Amino acid sequence: MTDTQEYKDAIHDFAQRYEYDMSYQLDLLEAAPGAFKAFNRAQGTSSYRRALPLDVHYVARIAMMQADDCGGCLRLNLRMAVEAGVERELLDKLLRRPKDLPIALQDVRDHAFDVTSQTPPDPSRIERLRTAYGEDGLAELAVCFAGCRLFPTVKRALGKAAFCEVRDGDF
Repeated sequence: MTDTQEYKDAIHDFAQRYEYDMSYQLDLLEAAPGAFKAFNRAQGTSSYRRALPLDVHYVARIAMMQADDCGGCLRLNLRMAVEAGVERELLDKLLRRPKDLPIALQDVRDHAFDVTSQTPPDPSRIERLRTAYGEDGLAELAVCFAGCRLFPTVKRALGKAAFCEVRDGDF
């Protein structure tokens, strides 16, 4: 079996498991296998987690997808959060009533939106995040944010972007 076929099989399996359109990755693989391999090596940055609590990690991922206006990626991360054990009620607050989140999670969400806004993030919020999660937790947030932006960026650059639309039953 070729590397290309193994990648195609893995892409297909992931797409089926999460009901997620992976055609952009198949297109990338077909058009430029080397570019796909570079992209593939970077995919783990969005899911790296050692220091952060599970809910913080997924709030960061989902907030980045909201901020980057990527509906398909948002739905995927909602499904992955539920699968990982994040409570649906928390996810509902994040999506529909973010002011009802605990302050620490509001900080994570707001920091994600700051990072995507092209304006300097709030230094006092960064300090609260550093105090709450440590230097390693803040570093994980930074890597998570960067990794999450990878997907909508590649999708948009390939002309495959879908915009944010959360429907009932999406998670």
